[in-house]
Amino acid sequence: MSVPMKPFKSQFSKFDYFIIGLTYVFFPLALIIAGFRILPTQQHHSFRGRNARLMGWVFFGSYIITSVIFLLASETSEEFLNDNLAMALCLLVPVMLLLVAAELADKKFRKLLSIYTEAVLQRRLIYIDHIAIVANQTPSHVIRDLNFMIKERMLPYGKIENGVLMIPSLHRESVKPAETQQDIGSKSVECSGCGARTVISPHEEKECEYCGTIIVA
Repeated sequence: MSVPMKPFKSQFSKFDYFIIGLTYVFFPLALIIAGFRILPTQQHHSFRGRNARLMGWVFFGSYIITSVIFLLASETSEEFLNDNLAMALCLLVPVMLLLVAAELADKKFRKLLSIYTEAVLQRRLIYIDHIAIVANQTPSHVIRDLNFMIKERMLPYGKIENGVLMIPSLHRESVKPAETQQDIGSKSVECSGCGARTVISPHEEKECEYCGTIIVA
């Protein structure tokens, strides 16, 4: 069974738009609220693009408001231009950098989503540690990312329990402890290349499905 892959694009919530709108009313408060908004979610790959984009637009709004203030306070156009140039360097340069960083973060996460999709739907990997090796991510990041994919219906309905991804529609048989899955005489061997474990019979040679290292019982 496969699920059509929804293209990922980080989006603002109503609260994010409220923060951006607040910038044009009282930008110092908007900057503080935006900071508290992004700190708890920065560890989530799915929010990094949104966080950078949110801060970018808050900085842009701050630039617009400060420009208006300088325009009203300046006695000459030359004075306004000098003050506005300094403010542009302080705020508009970070705006451009943050918007570029947002696009890069979304692009990186889209690539990571395709890796997860291939690992789960095609290779049928179920152990978080194994998926983490394939994606080159920490297990905690993998758990957050897979929960996001399940929530957004990028994967079939399932849940993660004890380091195992349980998707009933893909894995009809319940996951049993490793010992009960082994044939008599077989044993679980750790790969010397990547550390993944695999079940192998006595005197058998098997290629590790994660890194290609030859494993000998």
